[in-house]
Amino acid sequence: MNTPMVSVIVPIYKAEKYIERCLDSVKAQTFSDFEVIMIDDGTPDRSAAIAEKYTADPRFRLYHQNNSGVGAVRNRAIALAQGEYLAFLDSDDAFTPEHLEKLCSAAKSADADIVCCGYCCCDEEGKHMRPSLVNHRQGVYCSHQLLGAVLRDISIRSYLWSKLWRKRLFTENRVFFPRRNFEDSCVIPVLFYHSETVAVIHDRTYIYTCRNNSITGLTSERCIGDYLTADEAVKAFYMNTPEAVFYVNHLRFRKAKAVCVTFCWLFVRVWRARTFEYFGANLEKIAEYAVRPVRPDEEPEEERAAGRHKLV
Repeated sequence: MNTPMVSVIVPIYKAEKYIERCLDSVKAQTFSDFEVIMIDDGTPDRSAAIAEKYTADPRFRLYHQNNSGVGAVRNRAIALAQGEYLAFLDSDDAFTPEHLEKLCSAAKSADADIVCCGYCCCDEEGKHMRPSLVNHRQGVYCSHQLLGAVLRDISIRSYLWSKLWRKRLFTENRVFFPRRNFEDSCVIPVLFYHSETVAVIHDRTYIYTCRNNSITGLTSERCIGDYLTADEAVKAFYMNTPEAVFYVNHLRFRKAKAVCVTFCWLFVRVWRARTFEYFGANLEKIAEYAVRPVRPDEEPEEERAAGRHKLV
């Protein structure tokens, strides 16, 4: 088998209801120069058995491991990947048939390190498709033109799956996913910082499944702490770059957004689940995070100025 252009990475855990739709959408791609790395993360249901049937196609490879979390799965898959680019597909989501073709075409024409696309949302049955409403202006950018948008997480969202990534962004910069929730939201801003060229297309070619239990999971005892920890990791990375002073306002906006989002999650849980479980502990975490300052480490102005040419 020749080295493929794209490695599609599919973590598998408790996805019995969705996995066929997910993998069928990959088989239906109009672009064929890909491999699929499926990793069974110790799933207790029939997801892995269903995925095993797809290995009749030599482009599909299935690996098994003890349950370690999606961050560990993605780290292992990247090490196994042979493609120049990586595409991430959650096992309850799907691609439209032209997803890889559209993103690879944009990557080739711009020699882009990252390609961002739009997406649609559907219900658990794969119906009632609703397009995403916010997307950055289409075009080809020097990546540092987009860092403000990436940090603000509005027009360019911190979603791993709605993008195509050049593999070397991970391997050459030793970027790994942490083993906690929201592992992608702290990695994506780092990958954008290390990239050179980014293409943005408006085609909505990724299908995201909105699951009914998402709010309950997001307001569990651990998740809000993980979300704020991921946000803090992004701040720490950017505040230790030569251009730190230029990122301060973007990071303050990001922090305010994180505080508002997590605060809303708590009240949605009370309203929907009719429980105050974990409310006090999570509210304390949010309040503590809200008062932390966002400022660059003290360093000579000339050292900070050395990195200003990187920003547009």
